[in-house]
Amino acid sequence: MFYYGSIGVALGTLLFWWIILLVFQRATNRYPKNSWKRDVSITLAQSVLVVVLFPVLAQFVQNR
Repeated sequence: MFYYGSIGVALGTLLFWWIILLVFQRATNRYPKNSWKRDVSITLAQSVLVVVLFPVLAQFVQNR
C-alpha cells in the first residue's frame, strides 16, 4: 500500500531529490536573484511534489 516501503525510505528519497534540485538551482544561476532561504524552500516544495507525484505516475503507467 505504501509505495516507498517505509517512512525512512521516503525521507531518504525526499532528501536525495532536495539536494539534487538545490544543487541544480544554485549552479545554473551564476547571479542568483533568490536568496538561499528562498531557493531552499522552493526546492523543498519541488522535491515534495516529486516524491508525491512519482508513485501516482507509476501507478497510472502500470495500469495502462
